[in-house]
Amino acid sequence: MAFTLFDKKYFTAGAATHTGLVRTENQDAWCCMPAAGLFAVSDGMGGGEGGELASAMVIDALRKAGQTPLKNLAAASSLVYAANAQIQSYAAEKHLRGMGATAVALLFHPFDPSAAMLFYAGDSRCYRLRKRQLEQLSADHTVAAAMGVPEERLAAQLRGVLTNAAGCGSHFFIENRDVELRADDLYLLCSDGIYRQLGESGLKQVMSSGAPPGEIAEALVQESLRRGGDDNATAVVVALGHRLPKVTADVREEEAAASARAPWEKENDAENTVTPPTE
Repeated sequence: MAFTLFDKKYFTAGAATHTGLVRTENQDAWCCMPAAGLFAVSDGMGGGEGGELASAMVIDALRKAGQTPLKNLAAASSLVYAANAQIQSYAAEKHLRGMGATAVALLFHPFDPSAAMLFYAGDSRCYRLRKRQLEQLSADHTVAAAMGVPEERLAAQLRGVLTNAAGCGSHFFIENRDVELRADDLYLLCSDGIYRQLGESGLKQVMSSGAPPGEIAEALVQESLRRGGDDNATAVVVALGHRLPKVTADVREEEAAASARAPWEKENDAENTVTPPTE
């Protein structure tokens, strides 16, 4: 459904994906739903044993967050926990090893044009370009990140190894953080096939082109191919306009009519009690 606030079209979005030049199948999945303020990327894992299905499960679960205006954006995190359980169940039934998927999602607030929430698990990333400064908003859940060292300093077999992903079981967690949206912001959600090929300098160069989001997404994918295309490459790009809209009476009416709880919370209260580990 289209939400009243997003009908004001103060942002645009586009996406692109490619299998790459080495892989034989694309295990990335994504959604780009401007009318619902929902954008996400998931990178499947499992060495061909269900990776494509795992990422599809994550994205299909997240799509529910775009079906109704949420007063509490954090409620969307429970959808990824549900996907985690679904992936586990399927992998056990089919005797699949290592089946899982990353997740990175940006959900715009349907009643506040300056607010959004970011969700992430694994090593798919979210970047923001603001006033010519590129910033990584998500954090990697990898061996390198846990050790606090660059990937290149690890033994080859440990580089890019995840410490957290949907499907990894009871230890799975989804991190979330509030994001303040500002006029002229540009957001990128991508799988590692994008940022590992381009690096931050390459990302910034392409994202600074001033082209429409769909063209930027396609340019990022094409640049990843030009630089080797070692992995599946997926990019979702969201561009804020020059001015954020005011919250009008029709938006307030929709907010007043919206439920305080998400529909899936009423059905799955027992499954929504998972909390991420504390440091």
